[in-house]
Amino acid sequence: MLKPRKELKELIPYIAGKFKEGCIKLASNENPLGPSPKAQQSIIKGSVAMQLYPDGNCTKLKQKLAVYYGLKPENFIIGNGSDEILLFIAGAFLTAKDKVLISKTTFSEYEFSARLFGAKPIFIPLKNNKYDLEGFRKALSKKPKVVYLCNPNNPTGTIFKENELKVFLKAVPKSCLVVIDEAYNEYVQDRQYPDSVKLAETYSNIIILRTFSKIFGLAGLRIGYGIASKDLINVLNKTREPFNVNRLAQQAALAALDDETFLIKSIDNNLEGKKYLYQQFAKLGLPFTKTEANFIYVDLPLPAKDIFQRMLNESIIIRPLDSFSKPFAMRVTIGTPWQNKRLVDALKKSLRR
Repeated sequence: MLKPRKELKELIPYIAGKFKEGCIKLASNENPLGPSPKAQQSIIKGSVAMQLYPDGNCTKLKQKLAVYYGLKPENFIIGNGSDEILLFIAGAFLTAKDKVLISKTTFSEYEFSARLFGAKPIFIPLKNNKYDLEGFRKALSKKPKVVYLCNPNNPTGTIFKENELKVFLKAVPKSCLVVIDEAYNEYVQDRQYPDSVKLAETYSNIIILRTFSKIFGLAGLRIGYGIASKDLINVLNKTREPFNVNRLAQQAALAALDDETFLIKSIDNNLEGKKYLYQQFAKLGLPFTKTEANFIYVDLPLPAKDIFQRMLNESIIIRPLDSFSKPFAMRVTIGTPWQNKRLVDALKKSLRR
């Protein structure tokens, strides 16, 4: 009988947001405006060369990102979504002897990638639905090999600020890697949000993860990237498969970076939708957490699974947070004005039943 590695016994496969044809999906934090129009055009043009392997080094995209951030191409690694870069990190640095620090309520792939390579997670609870960096600092005494931070945090939408991050980083030994996942950074309005890219130039043990899946609307193409020192990027490249990012994803990402009009439109839609949903949740008496992302964490008076099913019957898909150990909470993506109104109408019906 075949026996898989013992580490797999504790692994729970990722449960993606539900999809159903004909429904309004507000479960996976996708851009409700769709993909960047410039990205769409680039895919149409690029489809004639699909018989060719992609650029295995993502050379043009790295060069474009270098100009975008004022860095060098060697400061970037491109992945099949930033999820893949989490696997690069775990494969490069973690073994069964290692420990990692993770928030108790955050994106599940940090734990998944760490456990896949046998590492032991140490969970730090949130404080008022925010990352407790002081709690993380105290836990450094456990000598973790990797620390995972999500900013804004998924699923609460909260951030930690630059001064908090700087205090924490000063306490982190150089032998410990700090992963800062900023998938939703483009939506942040708080001026005290960290300039983590500058910090990555100062600290050699930091990697910043960003993605084209959220505000750029390219989730279906799977493309994300990491920003770090040249030496750290070189290490991670040793774990990367060749041709890991497809040709169309690279072309779409290049075009999306030039589509500032779409970026501004997406931010404006998010701000308007956030204001509207805050007002509506307050009218319904539902506690919610103010967000810096494109989704809102909402507490519910009933089990979220029940609300999910009732909303599904109204053709609205939301994300119940059972998998985040929050059975009486949901996460809703901020949609278009029409989608937001449909969400509120369906929620009113679901709460009355």
